[in-house]
Amino acid sequence: MEQFDIALISSYHQDILSVDWVLTIGEVGKRGTVITPNPNEYEMLMAQGAHAIYLKHYFPPSVPPLEEIEAYFKARGVNDLKDYVATEKSYYFQSDAHLIAYAYQYAFAFERIFAEIKINAILHPVQGGEVVRRTAALIADLRSVSVIFLGETFIPGTMNLYSDEFRTVLKPTFHPELSAEKATEVINDKISRKPVVHYSTQRRRFKGTPLLKKMYTLVKDGNWNILRAYIARKKSLSIDYVIKAGYTKLTGVFKPLDTTEKYFYYPFNVDAESELFIRNPGFVDQVAAMEKLAKVLPKGYKLYVKTHPGVDGHLSIRSYRRLRKIKNVVPLKPTINSFDVVKHSQGVVMASSTVGLESYIMGKATCVVGLWPYTTYGNFVTVNDLSETFDRILTRKTTNDPVKFVQNLYRDTIAGSIYGSADDFKLLINNLFEYTHLKNR
Repeated sequence: MEQFDIALISSYHQDILSVDWVLTIGEVGKRGTVITPNPNEYEMLMAQGAHAIYLKHYFPPSVPPLEEIEAYFKARGVNDLKDYVATEKSYYFQSDAHLIAYAYQYAFAFERIFAEIKINAILHPVQGGEVVRRTAALIADLRSVSVIFLGETFIPGTMNLYSDEFRTVLKPTFHPELSAEKATEVINDKISRKPVVHYSTQRRRFKGTPLLKKMYTLVKDGNWNILRAYIARKKSLSIDYVIKAGYTKLTGVFKPLDTTEKYFYYPFNVDAESELFIRNPGFVDQVAAMEKLAKVLPKGYKLYVKTHPGVDGHLSIRSYRRLRKIKNVVPLKPTINSFDVVKHSQGVVMASSTVGLESYIMGKATCVVGLWPYTTYGNFVTVNDLSETFDRILTRKTTNDPVKFVQNLYRDTIAGSIYGSADDFKLLINNLFEYTHLKNR
């Protein structure tokens, strides 16, 4: 039986540094492979001498009726298939039937792969909710194959490890220490908006798929909706964006930041992401959460909200219309810097956002109302119900300790970077095997 120390799970929808992963894993004395649903990536890997497994080679001969697929997944702990594929559907606009069929094919393929090939662990370089990632983790768990998700931290040159798609922290076997002086430096760099990640991937072993070939493959495999999603997210090509921009400007949805007001701040997540659909499903309808919070907002306060700046215009016109109608809820322009909003606020409320890191190290009361992996590292305000939110913030008796927070977080990281230099990347791979349970496997 062929054996690998680790298998990188790739995605149909993106180019990753898969060749670099396989070759660097080999350089630290381990054997790695890439499991990919992408035929272009598979061809590229094989051409460059890197081992790869093409999922389609392990697909079932046919896709059974929906009833049989539902029974298959229920036997494996998945009771709602529409919910299971919802993240990818929301982002790429594909149908439930299309994604459910793929989910079955992927799961079937992973069952065969883990039965025929000895793989000690699978590694997700990102925490996305694509169906291929969800099925890989699902079947790996059932087959007692270790699962690791990676996540960059705001401490330069460090990575978090997670054991599942809910971002349960996988603690390393070695816990590094960070001095108070260094922790203070990290805090000051963050507040001064110094870049944390320095991208150097263009100087590493990477060969992307030509755009026309990528488009042809998507259409050939019935994934043409991914092209539509790509176009929809390009402002220069998106009619949808133009319509939303016109609507928000015409109706005056966005208001200026008024630092003389007493307000709390709630940063929105991107609508179509695993942070909501998988880890915080109660906040998928973010406007509904604002409606609930507005009902318990203390007299004399406003609730400032801001949609995610990375995907300007991701809310629907209906959502913008609902936001406008909520009393004392003030939508800000996505381009306004969160640091400025946090600085003058009475506190920050969020489900799961990097703004929580910023507000905490700036000394602001930070209330986490969702599932967020960093809560245990500091004196965050937590609630069991949204109705408690503002009372808990205004009556809190503890104060933030930013230095201790950074030190606590640092202890659960490993050194290295996915996106940095070749040396940073090799350090990550080495530490992944040296300071986790993978060392003795």
